[in-house]
Amino acid sequence: MRKLAAALVGVLVAALPATAALAAAAKPDIAVTSAADKASYAEGETFTITVTVKNKSSVDAKHVHYTGGDSEGVDDVAYGELSSGFDLAAGATKTVKLTGKTNRVAWQVGRGYVAFELRADNGEANAADNITSVRLLVPGAFDDLGGYVFQGESYDAEWTPQTAGVPGVKVVATTADGKTRYAEAVTDAKGLFRLAHLPAGDVLLTFAAPAGWKVMAGENGEYDHTLAQVTADDSDEPRVFVPAKKVPVSSPSASPSPSSPSPSPSSSSSSPPLSPSSSPTSAGPGLPVTGDKTMLLVGAAAVALAVGIALMLVARRRRVRLQA
Repeated sequence: MRKLAAALVGVLVAALPATAALAAAAKPDIAVTSAADKASYAEGETFTITVTVKNKSSVDAKHVHYTGGDSEGVDDVAYGELSSGFDLAAGATKTVKLTGKTNRVAWQVGRGYVAFELRADNGEANAADNITSVRLLVPGAFDDLGGYVFQGESYDAEWTPQTAGVPGVKVVATTADGKTRYAEAVTDAKGLFRLAHLPAGDVLLTFAAPAGWKVMAGENGEYDHTLAQVTADDSDEPRVFVPAKKVPVSSPSASPSPSSPSPSPSSSSSSPPLSPSSSPTSAGPGLPVTGDKTMLLVGAAAVALAVGIALMLVARRRRVRLQA
């Protein structure tokens, strides 16, 4: 009996991990996606968001409902069935809608948004995909955007009114994807720049520093560009602060020395130089050359000339004798 009891205890102990694993896996897996019914809205316009809820698990989801979220630039958000809740069978998909209106804030910043989370009463196997958000573009407002490019040794350097600026930095504002150019400016002696008449919303600022400076923009200072928010309000205060540090300036490449003139365009670096006694065969007769060989040739020519004259005189005397 003791052996049988021990065996039964062993079976139960061995089965506990498998039972726990089954219990842990017996949860629904809710995945949520959402989309607005229009690409953009006017201030005060009603929007409709379609929410798609899918239960990816083999377990039914009990009372799927809205548990919290956040929003900006919107009023009168009605969650409908997402608030009252509903059951969702294993592997099933359901679409529901929520509505609301954009407000003045959305017009000032160029967009509003709605973000929320759904859960089931019997748990959630993967909480990473049960949160969703929708961006609602509200174009129409414009304003200026100013900032400083200041001297700093690291990307997290802080600007103060006493911090020296970096002049001559070109700043270009484009759409967030960089495809449409809005405006450009150059920092003054204090490092201040101002970009005029930009649309409210996100803009991409790209910086081109003069020689000897490196802009440290972006989250970790590794880039020459950063995103900025344009807000239509009555404030003219600078909102963008980007550090830049001094870097070595690369020296220009050395120019040829005056004692070593560069070859003319018609010359070839692969052709060997001509020796004083040689000339190109295709260039016709060459110019006379000077030196010891020339004197020998002149002497030989003189001797030949003298011999010729002597032979001519002898032949002449012979003709005279024959005639006589």
